[in-house]
Amino acid sequence: MSDEGEPSDTTVCAACGTAVPAYDVVSYGSIERGYRVLCTSCFNAEVASALGLEHFEHVRLEPVVMTDCAGEQHEFHFRTRLLGELMVLEAFELKAGVPNGYQFEVVGDPDGEPLALLGSLIERMRHSLSVRYLESGEDGARIADQTVCGRIEWDEAGDGRTPLLVIDGREVSWVEFGHMLMSFEGWQFRLAIRDRSEDV
Repeated sequence: MSDEGEPSDTTVCAACGTAVPAYDVVSYGSIERGYRVLCTSCFNAEVASALGLEHFEHVRLEPVVMTDCAGEQHEFHFRTRLLGELMVLEAFELKAGVPNGYQFEVVGDPDGEPLALLGSLIERMRHSLSVRYLESGEDGARIADQTVCGRIEWDEAGDGRTPLLVIDGREVSWVEFGHMLMSFEGWQFRLAIRDRSEDV
């Protein structure tokens, strides 16, 4: 499994007093009134109350394990956030106690059926895990075909000047990706950027 254990860092929610993993909290408030650290459930309740969404229900989902096309298992955790007129459902792996590796997101209506949104998310996860964009070569990883999909992240080693890519759930440095591209020297390419909630 790619999960590297539960996080040891927890934060106590200012509303309910529950100790929750650090990735499951939101700093909520304003400069005028100050900020409170809330667990996702209490954050959603506050937003729902402010918007008058009387029927909104925060659904807590248990982690699931899914197997990719190479036979590797991945444990996914879920987080639901009410962001104004949108409900965002995220699935992510944990590495060293923080979201990393494969990450997915779908957007829905706060009044919609949470299980239908979960079904859409699971389908997207299955599709993504059924494809490998990189393969092992003599000189390390290489592009398996002529298409690569991944996620752009912050690379601390590059002081924010170069991106860190996440492809097939693993981190790929900009330099490493550049080496992979050199096998296509002289070819053309098209780069398409999509929101995390969109299909790629």
